[in-house]
Amino acid sequence: MTPSNGMHRITHDKISESALQSIKLYILDNSLKAGDALPSESELSETLGISRASIREAFRSLEALGIIVTAQGKGRFIRDFNYSAMLENLSYNLKIHVTDFRQIIDVRMALEESFLKMAMRILTEEDFSELERLLVQMQRMIEAQQGEDELVRIHTQFHQRLYAKLHNELLESLIGVFATFQRFLTVIKQYKTSNFTEFLALHRSLIEMLRSRDESRVHACLQEHFKDVITWSTEHRDHMI
Repeated sequence: MTPSNGMHRITHDKISESALQSIKLYILDNSLKAGDALPSESELSETLGISRASIREAFRSLEALGIIVTAQGKGRFIRDFNYSAMLENLSYNLKIHVTDFRQIIDVRMALEESFLKMAMRILTEEDFSELERLLVQMQRMIEAQQGEDELVRIHTQFHQRLYAKLHNELLESLIGVFATFQRFLTVIKQYKTSNFTEFLALHRSLIEMLRSRDESRVHACLQEHFKDVITWSTEHRDHMI
């Protein structure tokens, strides 16, 4: 007998993956929206004919993907979609080669080149003041010889601020993911900024370029901006991160 509510009894060898896909189908078939509750583990286990352990594992995957959220003592609910949970899960579960990291940098540069041209048309003096404030903060951290991991955090805020007026949540989340990969390099002590004076100068040049509103300067500016990490990735292309 076929169970109701769009669910089907599972006999596939890959039970956990099947459980995950079946729960996704249940969500779609029943048009569940943000805030709606999912059946309990025991209810799904009985309906699908698989163990509660497999259901629980599927729930963990859905939560990592940002599809559901667990409310202690209340159950599991559909959450508002957001990119952050999905991308953070991706960044913390990937082990990549340096060649892969270089490809990530290439993608980042291509994205930023396109979006910088859009952002420079609408940035205001208030935005430039905030970028300069973040630059001063990075300078003080460098002078105080604070850890590079903390510098990466402020550096990420700087780049996200460039695009704040575009209101593109995915772009800001991706920049955060790119920064997470850079933190991996920092933590395992494979990558360090080679010249902090030049690092600060490159960010000042980026602000000056944006103030000029000259789109023809964007490509060369970004090539210069990322040259340190490009050089590092070329020199270490056979290494695993």
